Amino acid sequence: MWEASHNNAKERRGKMVGVPHYQESINLIQFGENSARHNKTEVPQMYDLYAMAHTASYKKVKAFSEFDLDHPENFTNISSHQNLVKYRDHGKARKGEDFNLSEGPIDPELVMIAGNGRPHGSIAIGDSLIRCPSTLRQIKARQMSSCLEITPRPRPVVIAIEATILKEREAMQAAMAEKDKEMRELEERTTALVEEERAQNDASNRAIYELFVSMCEKTGQVPPMMPVINMAGTNISRNTLHDPSTVEPSPGQPSLGETSQSHRASPP
Repeated sequence: MWEASHNNAKERRGKMVGVPHYQESINLIQFGENSARHNKTEVPQMYDLYAMAHTASYKKVKAFSEFDLDHPENFTNISSHQNLVKYRDHGKARKGEDFNLSEGPIDPELVMIAGNGRPHGSIAIGDSLIRCPSTLRQIKARQMSSCLEITPRPRPVVIAIEATILKEREAMQAAMAEKDKEMRELEERTTALVEEERAQNDASNRAIYELFVSMCEKTGQVPPMMPVINMAGTNISRNTLHDPSTVEPSPGQPSLGETSQSHRASPP
């Protein structure tokens, strides 16, 4: 018997996608009175009470702010958060952007519109404490064409699936951004290594050239201009650099081989 009751409770929580609320066995009004007495404040309006009862116990709950709706993870379940958001959106659409959620009593017809009537026998906000004499059909008939369209309330499981998909999408985007960052860092490191190798090759080539110039000066030869090596193809062998006969002469200058032959042919 206990196991069947426990399974039924788990099934109800699964449909709600989260725990129901922090009211325990008391209603919203009693929750508000307990919270006001404990925190030494006034009892909030019904909308704020509903939001507060779905975020923390009356001993730990903080005063509701509209900015709290930007953090659905702080609410007990997705359904309660969606009810609050829809009430806000429909309220701003019908009454203007300056519509204050926490000011004045809650609007029963607005709750009916936001919750798409009484799909489970009671309207979405207020835990059956709010009464609305009009039906959704009557409200629709009076609704102005400029008002926000009354849409069916999505099932909690659909909301949960959408939230999971959104969370996975955000995680994938974060992973892709991290991968792009790693690729950029790798490219920067590779570029730095190539530049460092180019600088080392330049220094090595200059040292070899200076040694060659020194040898030419000792033998009375005129050294050619230092060749410009194309670093796009850096596979020039060091034997080529060490062999003076392979160095291309500058325009108007004899090759190293001709200079060497001329030097040997000249009288002592």
